[in-house]
Amino acid sequence: MPRNARAAGYLVLVVARDGRCLYSPNLPAMVDSYPWELCWEEQGQTRFREAFIEACMFRRRQEAIPAALRIKDRAFDFEAWLDPTGPELVICRMIRVFSNTLTRREQDVLSLVAGGASNTEISRLLGTREATVRSHLKKMREKLGVTRPEGLLLAAVGLEPGDMNDQPEL
Repeated sequence: MPRNARAAGYLVLVVARDGRCLYSPNLPAMVDSYPWELCWEEQGQTRFREAFIEACMFRRRQEAIPAALRIKDRAFDFEAWLDPTGPELVICRMIRVFSNTLTRREQDVLSLVAGGASNTEISRLLGTREATVRSHLKKMREKLGVTRPEGLLLAAVGLEPGDMNDQPEL
């Protein structure tokens, strides 16, 4: 893995029937490696490898497999979907999961951002200053390891349904 690697919100791998990665547009260093080698801990490696065996060898689709991936000595939570395609390939799609990362207030701000609210609207709705909203956004980007606005929207998708219905902390 390159030293400057960041955890993207969405990863794609094309995997051969033997489990070896053939192609990855956002993780080219993975080519000729095995995806489970990215897992943070041994138990995760085993679970991820078993899912790949089911998909690659037995051609069974695998859905929402949790995986803590190691990227630049940090663990990032992903869920993976393994789709056998044709007789020899499996497409692996991984989406970053952001559970238990943000404070309740940051989740409130993120929900409003995902709904299209401006910083001014968010500050008015939450009864805070715009500078505070900007500070929350900066901290969220740091915590989530994202630099682009789309990364925050992916984080919003990763929120649990109940998270958006709770009353904000004041």
